[in-house]
Amino acid sequence: MPVTMDPQPPSTRKVNVWAVVGVGMVVLVACVVQFNGLTDRPPGFYLDESSYAYNAWTIAQGGVDEHGLAWPIIFEAFPGDWKSAPYAYVLAAIFKITGPSILAARLVGAVAALLAAGLLGVLAYRATRGLTIALFTALAAILTPWLFEPSRLAFEVSLMPALIAGFLVAVHGRKAEQRWSWGEVLVIALLLGGITYTYTLGRLLGPLFAFGLLLYFRRDRWPNVPRVWLVYGVVLLPLLGFAVAHPGALTARLDETGYLGAPLPDILARFARQVLANVDLVRWLLVGDSNERQHVAGVMGSLLAATLMLAVLGIDRVIHGRSSRPFWLYAIYALCAALIPASLTTNDFHVHRLIAVPIVLIVLTIPAQAWLVRNGSSARSRRVAYVALVLGTVIQGAWFQIRYAEVAPGRGAWFDDAYPHLLDEALAAGVTPIYLIDGVVPGYIHAYWYGALRGIGPSRFVHLPRDTKAPPGAIVLSSETDCAPCVMIDTGGFFRLYRVP
Repeated sequence: MPVTMDPQPPSTRKVNVWAVVGVGMVVLVACVVQFNGLTDRPPGFYLDESSYAYNAWTIAQGGVDEHGLAWPIIFEAFPGDWKSAPYAYVLAAIFKITGPSILAARLVGAVAALLAAGLLGVLAYRATRGLTIALFTALAAILTPWLFEPSRLAFEVSLMPALIAGFLVAVHGRKAEQRWSWGEVLVIALLLGGITYTYTLGRLLGPLFAFGLLLYFRRDRWPNVPRVWLVYGVVLLPLLGFAVAHPGALTARLDETGYLGAPLPDILARFARQVLANVDLVRWLLVGDSNERQHVAGVMGSLLAATLMLAVLGIDRVIHGRSSRPFWLYAIYALCAALIPASLTTNDFHVHRLIAVPIVLIVLTIPAQAWLVRNGSSARSRRVAYVALVLGTVIQGAWFQIRYAEVAPGRGAWFDDAYPHLLDEALAAGVTPIYLIDGVVPGYIHAYWYGALRGIGPSRFVHLPRDTKAPPGAIVLSSETDCAPCVMIDTGGFFRLYRVP
């Protein structure tokens, strides 16, 4: 579906100059958006961020997680909470160079977001040969709150947009009527493996994406898809081995947040309700995720209005236009598949579990953009509409960034920003060890992580089992709701610092 933006360029030099200027402006905007205020927008560091960061630090130091397990592919962060390890290994590689720091931890997500935007721009350029379309596609990805906000956190989900975008780029370059080389098969299978291993919901999303490759099945080139499945299956062997060794660990999160244990009619009814909640346009455009740790409340929704309009037009062009090549049909399938994992959980519109949705929506804007800038009848009115959509994206995206900068610094309570001060008070008391007791949340991991930032090892702390009392005279940092009898020293958020009488 090629489109030429300037069929008769006045001069090669002029085109090159404008191309450089355009690329430079988009790169500048992207860097300002992604790298500005990483440590204080939002302030603090959430429990899951501390868990990943501390386990990455122990891996960087000795190749083991916090429990001493060597080179895990899944690690137990908190009792019964198993986390995918690839993100921790990325952080470990960074910490090996920089040492432990919050800035370095959050920088990973910011860079991954830039990579995702760049890959989407590459896909747009491949599909249309239009530099303007490529730059706008990348810019739309950078300005989309649904992709921007997860990139501000040291969570494993921050890597998913880049992996999904990379997978779609790899698939787009393949033609169903041609034989795929083993190198091409390997790249696709490894990216599917990355999606599967990196995030809990990816364990279902990866196989769904692999199954959809049947759209590329051709009788004269039938080995293409089975070869991808074969290599992907080999990539999954360690995960299957872990599942056998730790029964229930891979599905623990789904068991905790899902409803698959209900009777089948109830499951089907709940699934339909969850799908409708996850495609609620009011949530997409106006409200966003209700969890304020994942979305700034009261600013706007998670998706830009122009992106949704272009994606709807793009779907229409795929279905009714000349864009029904396997890739574009696959993109529509991928959008449907992206809704399934999140819809198997009880949360309505959980932006992290729906992280593939904005990526595929942005991809589906590409056929619409190509049609809007194409020469032919009504070309002028279509291009005016395209310019309006571009301006709308820039204005709405800039407005969100301005409001985010105003609101985000006040969200510290959602990210346990009181904990470092309480830990410093405990350390200043000069009593060793400091006892850690979990109550509402497993706050012990904060002590280990912030201790690492201060050059203090875990031997300075004693992590007691829940509902266990520290000895008389001990200094305790806990998230208990009741510490009686105790002498309160200070409190903040879920946490309290006290001395046992």
